[in-house]
Amino acid sequence: AVLNIGSEYLKNLVARDVITGKKVMCLAVTEPYAGSDVAQLQTTAVRQGDYYIVNGAKKFITSGVKADYFTTAVRTGGPGMRGISLLLLEKDMPGITVRRMKTQGWWISNTAYITLEDVRVPVKNLIGEENWGFIAIMKNFNHERFTMAAMSNRYARICLEEAIRYGRIRKTFGKRLVDHQVIRHKISEMALQVESTHALLEQIAYQMKSGVDDMVFAGVLALAKVQATKTMEFCAREASQILGGNSYIRGGQGGKVERIYREVRVNAIGGGSEEILMDLAMKQAKL
Repeated sequence: AVLNIGSEYLKNLVARDVITGKKVMCLAVTEPYAGSDVAQLQTTAVRQGDYYIVNGAKKFITSGVKADYFTTAVRTGGPGMRGISLLLLEKDMPGITVRRMKTQGWWISNTAYITLEDVRVPVKNLIGEENWGFIAIMKNFNHERFTMAAMSNRYARICLEEAIRYGRIRKTFGKRLVDHQVIRHKISEMALQVESTHALLEQIAYQMKSGVDDMVFAGVLALAKVQATKTMEFCAREASQILGGNSYIRGGQGGKVERIYREVRVNAIGGGSEEILMDLAMKQAKL
């Protein structure tokens, strides 16, 4: 969001250090009572002179524990999407409290619950125009959902790879697992879903690179993300069945599949749950 609509001041403040990995930046949109329905967020930013006074809470914020900067969605206007703005908060601003949330998977994510109490944020930290932050958030979601779809399908492919690897060396009833018809069917179904999802992502990537407007992609990207996370969930299950007890143990032969199984839910829910995204796609289709 800073690169797309931020001022030169904000770009100079954060871009170089974040891109080179010297500092961490996170997106603080989700709240205890507003997740995929961004237009209902309740965190407020009231302008007082050259500052906004921010109050509210953010939940499930990836990288929040170690973040130096928070791209934060706040309500500066009336209800609904037209009253939302983006502010850049900095971790040393008084009134920001961060605590870690223990997650099922993605342990490295440093997921956080953030409390904001009378945080004074300079007006120059406004990202884009006041009350026009919703569009920036939606465009950012497109890129996020594409990235998550690609990542989820790669997780699925790893499950497929691990299932084949294990099936070649494990023997039951006098022959390799991959020589049993039921296992071959499992592997072929996994491959079918992984390859078809990959083809969809390649198609979308080509169109995005060709300059098709971001907003045109909202529906198809939503469906692609759902397809990818369902493929991931299916392949994690089938690979677990093929690896048997090994897939239930952290580390060892089934370590990758065991870990990926714990990553299924965060990918299916994060960036917009499957149900929300499928509904979004139908709205975009204007049925």
